[in-house]
Amino acid sequence: MVQHSTLQALRREVDDKREDIIGFLREICAIPSMDNQIRACGERIAAEMAALGYDEIFWDKMGNIVGRIGDGGRILLYDSHIDTVGIGDPDEWEWDPFTGKIEDGVLYARGACDEKGSTPGMVYG
Repeated sequence: MVQHSTLQALRREVDDKREDIIGFLREICAIPSMDNQIRACGERIAAEMAALGYDEIFWDKMGNIVGRIGDGGRILLYDSHIDTVGIGDPDEWEWDPFTGKIEDGVLYARGACDEKGSTPGMVYG
């Protein structure tokens, strides 16, 4: 069972980095990544990993960005995709689908819930 003090420390850490995490999510959502064209988005994620002090960052043979922290005997792997579906007719959007908008604390942008939305939590871990 997780100690109460550990949960409090985690909440403080997330609160301290809240704006950075939200900004990072908005930035990766703003990078179009349709049709498996994920390189630019992966490069942005790699830059965030580097800024956070990851020990190793590389592209695997399948074109995925991989980051490693530490070298302990136990491994925890987070996995997600960063490609998105297209936007259809851009004129049908009430706002820029990549820049998105925040309304009532919710980000509405292409990829925000499938699946770029989970990426900041993984990267900031």
